[in-house]
Amino acid sequence: MIEGKLADTLTKRGIRRAALDELEREIDSADLDSGSKETVAEELEDSRDRQSALKDQIDTLRNRLNDSRKWVGLEEEDFRAALSCSLELVGAEPLARTAADSPAFTFPAIDRKEGGDATWAEAIDALRTPRERGQLFWDWRRQSTIRPVVFADPGTMTDEVVHLHLEHPVVRRLLGRFTAQGFVHHDLSRACFAQTTDAIPRVILLGRLCLYGAGAARLHEEILAVTARWVEPDKRKGPLAPYAREAEGNTLELLEKALSKGIQPKDKVRLSILQATGPRDVAELLPHLETRGKLIGTEAKEKLAARGQDEAAAMKEILLAQKKRIAETTARTAKDAAQQLLAWAEEERKQLEADRLHWGRRLSEIDQELATEPDRIRAGYIVKAERVEPVGIAYLWPVTG
Repeated sequence: MIEGKLADTLTKRGIRRAALDELEREIDSADLDSGSKETVAEELEDSRDRQSALKDQIDTLRNRLNDSRKWVGLEEEDFRAALSCSLELVGAEPLARTAADSPAFTFPAIDRKEGGDATWAEAIDALRTPRERGQLFWDWRRQSTIRPVVFADPGTMTDEVVHLHLEHPVVRRLLGRFTAQGFVHHDLSRACFAQTTDAIPRVILLGRLCLYGAGAARLHEEILAVTARWVEPDKRKGPLAPYAREAEGNTLELLEKALSKGIQPKDKVRLSILQATGPRDVAELLPHLETRGKLIGTEAKEKLAARGQDEAAAMKEILLAQKKRIAETTARTAKDAAQQLLAWAEEERKQLEADRLHWGRRLSEIDQELATEPDRIRAGYIVKAERVEPVGIAYLWPVTG
């Protein structure tokens, strides 16, 4: 038994990760028998191991978060702009800061807009102030206010604001507008004209690559871009020639900067010329877009096949582990039952018999799943259809003419 000052310390403070070294020094200096010292030391070592494992898990999650951010490529400012654009498409006001330096934004009451879509009410419920105990649902929905929204961790968990993220129901519905109806006529323009400080006029043809599996399941979707230096039609010696990778990257960076500042179609004459040449520019760059799509599509198919193979192998390991565990449990309980059958109560024997029947059925099911599940998983990643289509064209024009 651990007694004295050390016992009081452990009782009041417990074994905390932040104080492991201090506790270890107190144990070494405490007047304890070897057995007690060894017991406490083992508990400290277990706590230290758990702390080390927790740190490793946190580092792994940080790396995954960083990789996800790079893969998605969606910055907070772009995220807010996309949501504001979606709100305008449904006839609502865009997001607006609650104060000049505030990280919070006001979200419009879409469901209460005159002539608006009433089906928004359910999605907006996630933004309303919490429902009070005993308050009727319809009264709450009618009387509640929509809380401000934020896009970064506020540091504390309160009911004052709502953190919007990609999986939030409101966000999913707004962004779904782009994937489902984003290019419907009169909703979003397929062409834009922006000005940059660069001295070279440029054109960017944007396309979309979609890979579909069984049942039209969308396995992969990616936005493609082909960039080129724009040349007056009467001065062209042939079709527009796409930029190499480096120049293409510079062009896309210029497009990002121009779009972040807003479209500036001030040169009406130049705008009308580009509108007239747009169909020809699309036709000249489209073969390059299709070639790019086929190349990226091939790479995506290989990655999908590898992912299907990995998931199939993981499922096989899970099933084999289940089979082994059930077989071991069955053998162990059979041995125990032979030794203690007379000592067990009738209900216990019935329960054991029911367990054995279930384990037997499960072993049979696992054998069937081992024969079918890996193939089913791999088949789910087989591409059945591929589509590359142009979705828009953008022109970057020097501000100096």
